[in-house]
Amino acid sequence: MSLRSVFSKLGRKPSSEQPGTSSIHATSDCKRYGHPEFQIRVSNSAVPVEDIALLLRFFEQRVAQGEKFRSGESLQVGWMFTMLEDTPEGFLRVLEPDMKVVPVKFVDSVDGTLTHLRNQQDVVRSLTPSVEPDFPSLRQSAVVHVNYKEAGRVLLTRSAAADETDSGWWLSDLDDEAGSQDPTRFVKTSLYQLGIDRPDLVKFLAVPAELQVVVDGARIGVLGVDGEVQQIPGSYLSELNKLRQQRASSTGQSSGG
Repeated sequence: MSLRSVFSKLGRKPSSEQPGTSSIHATSDCKRYGHPEFQIRVSNSAVPVEDIALLLRFFEQRVAQGEKFRSGESLQVGWMFTMLEDTPEGFLRVLEPDMKVVPVKFVDSVDGTLTHLRNQQDVVRSLTPSVEPDFPSLRQSAVVHVNYKEAGRVLLTRSAAADETDSGWWLSDLDDEAGSQDPTRFVKTSLYQLGIDRPDLVKFLAVPAELQVVVDGARIGVLGVDGEVQQIPGSYLSELNKLRQQRASSTGQSSGG
């Protein structure tokens, strides 16, 4: 069973947690199989409680299927690379990268894991005709333009991965048209590093191969082999576009005034 299937029918609902609170949640069914229970910490009040419950259920179902997990082992959730560690109470605590530094520093949280999973899932579910998300691993590599950290207009292209270390992602700077054909203008980096430097692009990384994502100022578009892929009205990506356009319009009016 994949975590993708667990979240496939879930809608976006607000969390009942109060802002600034940190809550600890745990599985309850793993002990039936002689396995430690999992424990997760959530501090972001924007994480829906339903996502928390389904992540715990995912762990329980993996154990019910016969998998055994131990402290020090890794577990991929969406694109996120998480680690497990024992707690003094006998739980397996789930840790995630802080997405701030290299080398990776793991912290007692699943905020980023659940937020990225939800956003990546919702971007893909915004498209019609429908496609399935294809989660890479943040340990995989991507090819990026040398100006990728500052580029305001970017084209994200995903091809079939060359091998298990490759995500298939290629990031171009649309403002360097001439350099787009110059191999010396591109370098290879990890998706983790890309996520640190451009957290605004993480939400697009589960878009499957043979599609492109254009981030051009206030507009985000997805392109396929037959042209632009339609966005479902009222979907996450559609609403994100509306918000970006409103902000751009507001900024333009303020500048004009």
